[in-house]
Amino acid sequence: MAIDPNKEELANPGKRLKYIRSLLRVSRAYLQEKYGLPEVTLKSWENETTSLTHSGAKRCVDAYRGEGLIVSEDWIMEGVGLDPKTTVTVSHYFANPTSKELSLEDDEVAMVREANAFKESYPNAVIMIVSNDDMRPFYRPGDYVGGKMRFGEAIKVFINKDCIIYLKNGERFFRRFIKNSVGGYNLTCLNPNENTVEPVLYNVDVDGVAPVIWHRWKDE
Repeated sequence: MAIDPNKEELANPGKRLKYIRSLLRVSRAYLQEKYGLPEVTLKSWENETTSLTHSGAKRCVDAYRGEGLIVSEDWIMEGVGLDPKTTVTVSHYFANPTSKELSLEDDEVAMVREANAFKESYPNAVIMIVSNDDMRPFYRPGDYVGGKMRFGEAIKVFINKDCIIYLKNGERFFRRFIKNSVGGYNLTCLNPNENTVEPVLYNVDVDGVAPVIWHRWKDE
């Protein structure tokens, strides 16, 4: 299927980067704050004033994946491979449901589309990709979790819930949200192991929490 923009709009890596960011509807400043991708650098790549390197493309891929959008370095650099928005359509997933298995790649794209649909359904929605084994057996690396942000006194309702938690220092965690004996908050993992640096984070300074109301994992 042809992609929505015309070929001229996706003619070079810079234009493709702009296109991807337009899909996510995020600013360069946001990407800098959240992922450490310098706003000035991204602008120079998008405007083609500086040539995009493969290492730069990888940084972009990692940031966009964090926002729930899968795109390959090859697509950014060369315009080849699976398009991040329209190569796979909704009809593709419902065609011959009893006889056609989705490939692992297709299922991952489906996960991203569902994550984007969740984000678009709520103005305060957040999505996070589970990156480790700390929340097994209920959540595995590669799973997507989503929730709606709550702030201030409203966070007390979600004690003992699994939440995406933003701290005031800018850090973000996926942990169980616990109230401690001194009236503060701890973040605890469900499956501490030898790779877990801090199984419990004590007396954290919480900015907001998003209790998990959406969970999607890859069909294996």
